[in-house]
Amino acid sequence: MSKSLTVDMGECVGCDACVELCPRVFRRSPLGYIEVKEEKPQEDDCIWEVINCCPSGCIRWEED
Repeated sequence: MSKSLTVDMGECVGCDACVELCPRVFRRSPLGYIEVKEEKPQEDDCIWEVINCCPSGCIRWEED
């Protein structure tokens, strides 16, 4: 099974920690939302650091 990295915008507080910690994977969209740059980013330490540091817990891996 593959996994997708998701950002629950209903829970996101817009702190930009994900963009600062892992700019290769996350960005702020022109509309001001946090988004994942790649459709299927590779699981790595940078992403796990973001998941563990996110104050609202809105970033997670979900099974496809």
